[in-house]
Amino acid sequence: MVSRSFKKILGGVLLWTTLSFSAVFVDKVVASVNSEPILESDLKMGMLYYATADRKQVLDKLVNDMLFYQFLVGRGLQVPPELIEEAIQNIARANRISLEGIAQELAKEGLTLQDLRRFLDRELLATQGLSAFLEREVKVSDVELELEKLKSGNVKVVRDIELLVIDRKDEGKLKATFNPEKPLEILANDMGLSLERLRVGKGELVDALDKEVWKASPGQLVFAEDKDHIYIAKVIAQGELTEGKSPEELRQEILLRKMEARRRELLERLRRNSFIKIIQ
Repeated sequence: MVSRSFKKILGGVLLWTTLSFSAVFVDKVVASVNSEPILESDLKMGMLYYATADRKQVLDKLVNDMLFYQFLVGRGLQVPPELIEEAIQNIARANRISLEGIAQELAKEGLTLQDLRRFLDRELLATQGLSAFLEREVKVSDVELELEKLKSGNVKVVRDIELLVIDRKDEGKLKATFNPEKPLEILANDMGLSLERLRVGKGELVDALDKEVWKASPGQLVFAEDKDHIYIAKVIAQGELTEGKSPEELRQEILLRKMEARRRELLERLRRNSFIKIIQ
C-alpha cells in the first residue's frame, strides 16, 4: 500500500470555480485505457479540479494518470480509503464548507461524492503515489553529488589548522621553549599564548603563512614570519565546503531531476505498450 509518508495529502485542493456544467448528463465513456473506461464524470471532475475548461488538456492528463494508476496497482500499490477521506476533508477546509456542502456543490454539476472519491483515488496514486514509488527506485550516488558540486562552482577547498602567533619580541622565549615533538597546545601554554583553530581557504591568511600552509601536507608543521610576527601552524586536515546550497539540497535537486526523467521515460513506455482509445 502507499503509506501515509506522502509529503503532502494533496498537491493542490479543489476550489470551486466559475466552470459550470449541465446538472443532468449521461455518464458516458469518453476514453479507455487498456479497456478501463474514463467517464464523462471523470472529465468534468478533472475540469473542476484543475480549474480549466480545456477538455482535451484534462483528458490527456486523465489518460496519463490512468496509465500510472494501472502501473502502480499492478505492483500492489493502492491509496488507503482513509487517505482519500482526509483529502476530501482538506478540500472542505480549503473551501470553508462542510462535507454536505461539497456534496451540494458537486450535485449542481451533476457529480457526486463518489465521483470525487474515484477521481482522488486515481489522482493521488498517479501523482504522490508515483513520486513515492520513484523516490524508492531512484538513487543519487556520491559521484553524482560531487559532479553537481563541481558544476555549481560553489565548492571551496578548505584546510583546518592550528595556529600559534608569536610576537617578534618573544622570539628568544620561543627558541628556548620550542620542541618539534611538543604539541602546539602545550607550546602555547608554556608561552602564555592562545592557540587558534581555524578553517581557512587559500588566500585567507597573511601571504607568507598562506604559502606555507598550502604547500604542506596534513599533519605537517610549518613556519612563517613577517616584520612583526612569527607563525607556527599545523595542518590538521583538508576538505571541501559547499557554499550556497548544502550537499543535502543539491542531492534533493538531483533526485527530483532523475525522478522527473524516470517519470517521462515510464510514461513514454506505458503509452507505447498500451491500448488507448479516445471516444469523444
